[in-house]
Amino acid sequence: MLRQIFVAVMTAAIALTVLPAVAADQKPLELFGVTLKGATRDQLRQAFKKNELIATREENSYWVDTYDVKGVLEGASSLNAGYVSSSGKFAFAEYTFPSFMDTQSVAKVINMVAIKYGRPSSQSGSYDLGQVTAKWNVGQGMQITVSRGWPETTTYLNFTDSSARNQMNAEIDAEKKAQVAQKAKAQSKAF
Repeated sequence: MLRQIFVAVMTAAIALTVLPAVAADQKPLELFGVTLKGATRDQLRQAFKKNELIATREENSYWVDTYDVKGVLEGASSLNAGYVSSSGKFAFAEYTFPSFMDTQSVAKVINMVAIKYGRPSSQSGSYDLGQVTAKWNVGQGMQITVSRGWPETTTYLNFTDSSARNQMNAEIDAEKKAQVAQKAKAQSKAF
């Protein structure tokens, strides 16, 4: 068993070392043919529908749409797509690759991304034990991250527009503050 794990880890390491680093401007981040930088919620929804993703929630009143992607991307179960509420611009997309006690799941996803985008810009952690993170900085504030926590071995594949994600997070924080203030005001008569 240990020999099989060692062979799998070495194979993954060799695969990553022989892949060329891809220039950031050569491959813009895309999902289903839509370039993510500057993409709108409507553009991505149309592409998802065209590619037969099953929406589990598509509502403009939420920052994040959710999809069932079983059978669309091998090993993935769901896709979350987040947007800036004020502009409808793409902020992030996250695929979930569930696994139970499969420490090599993260290696498979990293290798899948590396085939298209080259070696990661940075990588930390051991496939066999603990947290793992691989990042690709692809220019224009766009980033791909593959990560696994620990002891949970589920792997996450994220596509992020950093500036739009920051805008979305600021909107969420402002909404939370407004809700707290509204609740405090409603309760102020009680004391």
